[in-house]
Amino acid sequence: MPLRMTLLLALLCAVPPLFAANLGALRADEVALWAAPVEGHGVFDEHRADVAMNPASTMKLLTGWAALNRLGPGYRWRSELSTAARLENGVLKGDLYWVARGDPRFDTARLTEMLRQLRLRGVQRIDGQLLLDKRAFSRISSAEGFGGDAERVFSVAPDTHLSNLKVAWLRYFYEQGQPRVVLDPPLAGFTLDNRLQPSAEKRCADVRDWVTVVVGAGNIRISGKLPQACDGSASYVNVLDHDSYAGQSFSAIWQMLGGVGPRGVALGAAPDKAQVLVRQESDPLTQALSDINKFSNNTMARSLWLTLGVESPHSGDTVADAERSIRSLLQERAINSDGLQLENGAGLSRRERISARQLGAVLLDAARGPYAAEFIASLPLASEDGTLHRRFAGLGPRLRLKTGTLDDVRALAGYWQAPGGQRLAIVVLLNSARAAQLKGALDMLVEDLVTRYAANVARQP
Repeated sequence: MPLRMTLLLALLCAVPPLFAANLGALRADEVALWAAPVEGHGVFDEHRADVAMNPASTMKLLTGWAALNRLGPGYRWRSELSTAARLENGVLKGDLYWVARGDPRFDTARLTEMLRQLRLRGVQRIDGQLLLDKRAFSRISSAEGFGGDAERVFSVAPDTHLSNLKVAWLRYFYEQGQPRVVLDPPLAGFTLDNRLQPSAEKRCADVRDWVTVVVGAGNIRISGKLPQACDGSASYVNVLDHDSYAGQSFSAIWQMLGGVGPRGVALGAAPDKAQVLVRQESDPLTQALSDINKFSNNTMARSLWLTLGVESPHSGDTVADAERSIRSLLQERAINSDGLQLENGAGLSRRERISARQLGAVLLDAARGPYAAEFIASLPLASEDGTLHRRFAGLGPRLRLKTGTLDDVRALAGYWQAPGGQRLAIVVLLNSARAAQLKGALDMLVEDLVTRYAANVARQP
C-alpha cells in the first residue's frame, strides 16, 4: 500500500473526501503527530510520535516551560549603573560600569529611565569611560547555518547588553508637506541623509514599499517617494554590533538628557567595591514569555535560554548550564529525553531535535502544573493574535498554538479547549523539503484532530 494511503487510513478512518484529498499531499515519513487529553489518560492519536524531528520555533515551548519552573513567573532581570569613582560637583571622576544580565525586553525607554535616574543622583558629567560589564554570559549559544540571514532581526544573537533587539528604527513623519525621518535611538555614530520626496499616493500598507534604505559607514541614506499616509510609520535597520549599539545608544540618550561624556566605551568588570548608583528591574518573565511565543522572537528566546544557565549552579559555561538545567527538569518530571538535541532553545537551529511525544509530555506537564495559566496565556490565539492571527478562523480562540517555521520545517504545538473545558494537547511536526507547500495540509491535520476530539467529547456522558 502506498505510504500516502497508509497515513490517510491510519489517521483518518472516516473523513470528508475533500479533506482526504488535501491530506493526501502528506507523505507518512514527513510528519509526526501526537495528541492527548489534558484532563484524561492515554493518547488520543499519534503517528511517528517517537521520531526525533526538527521542531523549529515550537522548541520555544520547552524553554518557556523550563523558565517558568526554574525561575518562576515573577522573575525579573536586573540592570545596574555603578562606579568606584567619587562624585564631585556633578562630575563623576572616573569610569561608570553598566552591569547588564540579558534582559530580553530592554529598550530605549528603559535606558532613558536609567540615565534619568543617574541625573537625579547628581551626575552631570562622566569624566571616565563607560565600561560594559558582560560577565553574566560566559558564552553565547550558537545558531549555525543562518549566516546569510545575519542582517535580519530574527537572527540577532542574544547579549548581556541587548537593547531594542539591536535594531534602530527609522520613524517617518510629514511636516509642512515634506517627508521627515528620525533615527530612534539617535545613534551618535550615524547621520541621516534624507532624500525622501512627497508622493500623491493615498495608501501606505507597508512603508518599506516606498522607501529605500542604504547603510554606509556612519551614514544612513533614505530615498524614495513617501505617501502622506505613511506619517507615523517605521522600519528597522540593523547597523551595529552589540557593544557599539549599546555604547552609542547610551551616549546619544545621555547627551539628549543634558549629560556630558563619557570619554569612550570599552569592556570592563565592575570591582567589588563599586557603588550602585542606579538599579532597574525588568518586566516579569511572563511578559517576555508572551512576546517570545506569540511573535516567535528568537533573540528573546535565546536570551531566556541563557538566563536558565545564569540562574543555575555555575560550571563556568552558561550554555552548558542552560542545557543541564532543562535536562535535569525533564528527568525530575519523568519525561524521556532520548534523542533530544539542544542548541539554543529557540528553534533557530538546523540541529535541534525533539519528538512529538516528548514535546507533548511537556505540554501536559505545563497544563497540569502551577503555572498553567501563565504558560497557556503566552500562546497565540487562533485567528486573533501573534503568528496565528490569520490562521484557523474556523476554530477561533479555543485553539492556542505555537508555530514553527524554517525552510524545511513547519510545526504546530499547543492546546484546543472544548466548550465544556476539556483540553486536547496537540503536537504536529513536519520535516520536508516540501514544507512550504504543505502548510495548508498541516492546518487541516490539526483541524481534523480537533473535530474528532470534539465529537469524542460530545459522546461522553
